[in-house]
Amino acid sequence: MTKESMFLTKEQESYLAWLLEPEPTRNPQTKKAWAEEHGVHYNTPIGWEKKKAFVERWKLGVEGLTQSPERTQKLLDALYTKGISGDTKSAELYLKATGSMPNQQTLNIKTEASIKEISDDDLEKMILELSQKHGQIQSESITFESIAISQGL
Repeated sequence: MTKESMFLTKEQESYLAWLLEPEPTRNPQTKKAWAEEHGVHYNTPIGWEKKKAFVERWKLGVEGLTQSPERTQKLLDALYTKGISGDTKSAELYLKATGSMPNQQTLNIKTEASIKEISDDDLEKMILELSQKHGQIQSESITFESIAISQGL
């Protein structure tokens, strides 16, 4: 039993670099076209993708891309551009990603006591205690705009 090498050939390295490019920017556009351009049979790159060494290097490449500040910046730029041109979801995502818009959270509390027996102060203390216990929100970010309570008859 032979141990497979983690080293790739020059052609495999070239193919891997091509695979790690975003699809819209790949040149050539398809795997078959890449194979033709590099003088290999179109099934050859598919075979490389099945080899353990190639898969490991591919995974490492993808992990590197997910931690790339350049890619993050490009994504933020795209959200910004769409947001300022009227796409409200992109604007919201941009503001949340940059910390300019806090995420809103909902906290549901169940209690045995009748709602009439709980004061506003007690309810605020319960919410604060539970949220801090679960690490969901900090006391400075709690605001009480309104509390709607419905009780069954």
